Amino acid sequence: MTTILHDRPADAGQYALWAEATIDPSISGGGYFVATFHGAVDARHLEAAARAVLHRHEPLRSVLRLVEGQLRQCVLPAQEACSFERGDLPCEDGAERAAVRAWRERPEQHRHWDLATEAPIRFRLLTHAPDRCSVVFEAHHAGFDGRSKFIVARDFSAYLGELRAGKAVNPTPLAAPDTPVAPREVIEEAVEFWRTAVDRATPMALPEGGCLGQRTVTASPTIDLDPSAVATLRTKAQELKVSTFTMLLAALTRQLAVYDNTNPLLALASDVSDEHTGHVAGLQINVVPVALEISPGASAEQSVATARRALAQLARYRRVPFVDLVAGVPGKPMTRLSTELGLSFPRPPAGLDLDIPGLRSAWDFFTPNTNAALARTLQIRADWPQCRVRLDYRQDLMGAAEAEQLLGDFSTAVSDLAADRTTSSVSPACADRPEPTTGGTPYLCGDLRAGTVRNDDAPHPPRLVPADGVAFTVHGRSGQPLPRSIAGTVRAQLPDGREVRTDDCGYVAADGCVRLLGPQDGRWIRTRSLIDASAVARVARTHPWVREAVVRLEKARTETAVLTVTGPGRDAPSARDIRAHLRTWLHGSDLPGRIRITVSDSHISTEPDLSTDADIEEG
Repeated sequence: MTTILHDRPADAGQYALWAEATIDPSISGGGYFVATFHGAVDARHLEAAARAVLHRHEPLRSVLRLVEGQLRQCVLPAQEACSFERGDLPCEDGAERAAVRAWRERPEQHRHWDLATEAPIRFRLLTHAPDRCSVVFEAHHAGFDGRSKFIVARDFSAYLGELRAGKAVNPTPLAAPDTPVAPREVIEEAVEFWRTAVDRATPMALPEGGCLGQRTVTASPTIDLDPSAVATLRTKAQELKVSTFTMLLAALTRQLAVYDNTNPLLALASDVSDEHTGHVAGLQINVVPVALEISPGASAEQSVATARRALAQLARYRRVPFVDLVAGVPGKPMTRLSTELGLSFPRPPAGLDLDIPGLRSAWDFFTPNTNAALARTLQIRADWPQCRVRLDYRQDLMGAAEAEQLLGDFSTAVSDLAADRTTSSVSPACADRPEPTTGGTPYLCGDLRAGTVRNDDAPHPPRLVPADGVAFTVHGRSGQPLPRSIAGTVRAQLPDGREVRTDDCGYVAADGCVRLLGPQDGRWIRTRSLIDASAVARVARTHPWVREAVVRLEKARTETAVLTVTGPGRDAPSARDIRAHLRTWLHGSDLPGRIRITVSDSHISTEPDLSTDADIEEG
């Protein structure tokens, strides 16, 4: 039985992460960082330094438990909270970082966290050779943030150095501080601002092509931005009296404009600690949404002005708890719209001392992160003019090819901004490679067969393969051609030179074919959530009983997305059965509010009023 020294109420951020881990244990909600040591080091000293870190920082030895219906942060003794395991991982000198990353990718290392019994940090000692080893610090975001890794690294290094010198280590415990929060009037101002901003915001257009059902977060490989372009941006930043980060954000707004975004919401991860709390490891980070107003062809000065306005919002509202915003903007898809893409740019504190006498140490802080708070997070790390970027992304939303594309397009946007180019160097996509016709449904443009639709990978979008001499392109709302993997209106370039605008929405995928998402209008249904009607309908049609499915917005007491499925009169499923089927493929926030089962003898009828309501479920 564990010993609880004392407890305190969990904050709203911890409650959200605890609920996420409880509902879906497959979401690990954490990440790791690594210290590699060259030189003789006693494993007992490493474990003692780990325990001393836990003893120093109470948030790192706390568990989350329900006590009389309230989630509490329960503090344990460091000895009981410390998880320190040892193993061997032989590798060549200089290959330690790659070896640890490969070890972390092994299936047996994908362990979920039991936040009721496990502290939010684990230690793993991996011995590479008699004089080389790595300590892996695995952390869960319920009690840890990006700022905390530098605090832990600093204290661990100091304690290890003292232990190696034969000194006693018994640090004074630091209790979990109250997270700094904005004044009430600022919170009310932010809520009022977002009630209007959410109505103007549109779903963010980003590269698509994920694998439905794969809701876990993975990380792309890291790429380096062009150092000469970054150096030029730093010079421009000095001229404009802004930070280099402002210039990178300006480049991102240009990339989003190329993707046909006009009023997206971007999430910025913000450190909310202050001079009274910044020295304590724990969860002191906030998701701060910012509203962007962007347009294609913006000058460098216009792009920088957009970025400055966004950062002014961040400065004003960064200590407004995200949960307060969500609660203050009820009945609107605040959470979904503001967590589609995030930006993270943690910086090591000035004067960070990680030296340990007698050892050569190398710390790897830029490691894969599996926290699912944001659907996609653009991670930026800088040692100017060197700048590395990585994308952490949910695999049901995009795949490796799309993540690589987003990073490549960001690198291009940085270079374009550095060169003062107002026209993007990102190329529009075109699908013009025919394939041998083996089945499928003809795709007609007027009386001409322009291609073939193949629905051979349901519930993923069907493929549209062009016929000989036909090319398909995808266009944004103002008619501009779009890059690969960005959804818009499909147009056909026919052999006789005509361009035909279809009524379909789709995108040119990485394999060169078009993916059809459904009718041009009505893909997104906005209620208190944001429902991708085309994805819900495609998934519903994979149920063996369902012949047709349609999602519409219906108004009763409130506006609700209603999925109506139609099938034969025999063996009709319940709405609960259909909802369970949807959950195997879709995230819970993507499900419709209500499900209606209709029975029809017709194999082609999709209209509810032509059949009988058999079952209706409220979401």
